Order: sequence, then C-alpha cells, then structure tokens
Amino acid sequence: MFRYSYRKTLSIVQHSTDTHPATSVRLNPRAPLRASLLLLLLILSQTASAQLYLGLRGGVTLPKGTYAESRMSDNEWMFTEGHQHKGGAGRGWNAGLDIAYAIPLPISNAGSSSAIELLLSADFMQSGLSRDISDYYEFSYPHRYDRCSLYEMQLPRIRHIPILAGIRFDYPLTSGIKLYAEALAGINLRRITDWSLTFADNSYTQSDGQTFAQYANTDIRRYAPANTLGLRFGVGIIAKERLTLGATLNHLGNAPLIWDRTTTTAYSIYGQPIQNTTTQHVAYTPLKTLILAVNLSYRLPLTSSRHIQDW
Repeated sequence: MFRYSYRKTLSIVQHSTDTHPATSVRLNPRAPLRASLLLLLLILSQTASAQLYLGLRGGVTLPKGTYAESRMSDNEWMFTEGHQHKGGAGRGWNAGLDIAYAIPLPISNAGSSSAIELLLSADFMQSGLSRDISDYYEFSYPHRYDRCSLYEMQLPRIRHIPILAGIRFDYPLTSGIKLYAEALAGINLRRITDWSLTFADNSYTQSDGQTFAQYANTDIRRYAPANTLGLRFGVGIIAKERLTLGATLNHLGNAPLIWDRTTTTAYSIYGQPIQNTTTQHVAYTPLKTLILAVNLSYRLPLTSSRHIQDW
C-alpha cells in the first residue's frame, strides 16, 4: 500500500513537471507586439482631445564647463587669443518659441490628465565674453595705447540658434500645476561676430613741430560659422496651462573654432603713404559648448479645448 501510494505520487509530480515546459512553449510570441499596438491605439484615441500650443519665451543663459572658463593671466581664452582649452563665454540672454502638440494620456491625478507633447523649438541665444576678459580689454589693455590719438575695440558676440524637435511629458501635481520633463535634438547654428581693433598714432614729430610720421593699424578677426548637433534636456512646471517656468541644459556641439585674421598697417612718412596687409588662418581643436538656460514662457492655445476637461 505504501509503495503504491509513493509511485502514484511520483507519477503525478512527473506529469506536472512535464506539462510545465509545454505551457511555456505555447506562449504567443506576438503578445508584446499586440500590447504595443494596443498602447498606440489607446494614445491615438486621445488625439480627438489633443491641443496645439504656441509658446513664446525668454530668459538668461549661463555657460558651463570649459566653455565658461578663462585665465587672463595666461591669455587662455578661445574667442580672441584662440586657445583651444578655454571658452571665455559670459552670461547672456535668449528668446525663442515652441510649437507643442499635446496628446492627453490615460494617466490622471488631482482631477487633471497627464499628456505627451510633440515639440518643435527654435531659440536665439547671445552672450558676450566673461567679465574678467571684458574688463581686461576695457580698462587694462588700452593703457598700451595711451599715446594713440585713436583707439577703438569691438569684442565679439557669441550667438547660437538651435532648431530642435522632441517630446515632453507632463504630469499633474495639483489641479492647476503640472511638472514636465523634455528631451529634444536637432541642429545648432553657431555664429560669432568680428573682433576688431583700430588705433592710430600721430606722435612722431620733428623738433620744429612738423609731423615726421604717422600710422594707423587695423586688426580684424572673422570667425567661420559652424553647424553642429544640438541637444536639450529640461524640467519645469506649467501653471494653468499657460505659464511655464523651466530650466534646460543645452549641449550645442563640439565645433572647432576657425577664424581669419587680417592686419592692415598704413604709414605716412614725410607724406608718402605706405600700406602693409597680412592675413592669418587659424583653426583650433573643438570645445564642448554647454549652456544652462532659465526661461519663462507663455503658451497660447491654437485649437479649441471644448473636448478637453481641465486643459
């Protein structure tokens, strides 16, 4: 009796063990695909309640990393001395616009729905050089030309125009406040205005007071434009679907700095004009461009929201 029960139990266990792999083999390999299609159809079903927005924004920009570093004691900054390890960029400003297509998601909190937004964005960012560089050229550098009758210097302005596309996810925190996170990619257009220096000296005179010689010098550096990959990652809050306050980290490429320098010196000795012109082509290694931007935006709805609850 004991042996019979033992064998019967063993047979049951063996039968259970044999059928387990058969069950796992019968799993439908198309199940993940069907689940993805179901999720896609669920999202598309919400497009009847989608909303189109136009956002206008402005804010401040803060360069980060080596893009912002400079050591004037060593003339290590990139945009005038051409050093390949320092950027020398200063704080600036930016203005831009977003076009957002917001699709409600079946996720809600505090009586409001979350959404996924398809974004198209364009910005204009401009900054000068860092404070220590601009102070050096405004206050210290001119002392080299105290004897000059003319001294003019124009420092470059650094401009970035990122044109990006991506997504943003909104999640309602309260009935009127949403949190969001975004990621965008695209192209960045970098442009740098000319660096120029002009000075003239009329101090060479004879003992009888007549002019012996005079000269004027012009030094211009023209920077080549660069187009690079642009990335933007941001977080922020949306209030009442209208006001947006956010911070973004912008990686605007690693383009090398290329510029052409033209120096023209004009002399007049005993009234005889002499002019010399030299040119120089300079290219330096790429520098990572990181910019932190803090923006305030106002969003205008471009479509009717009669089908949307709490949007």
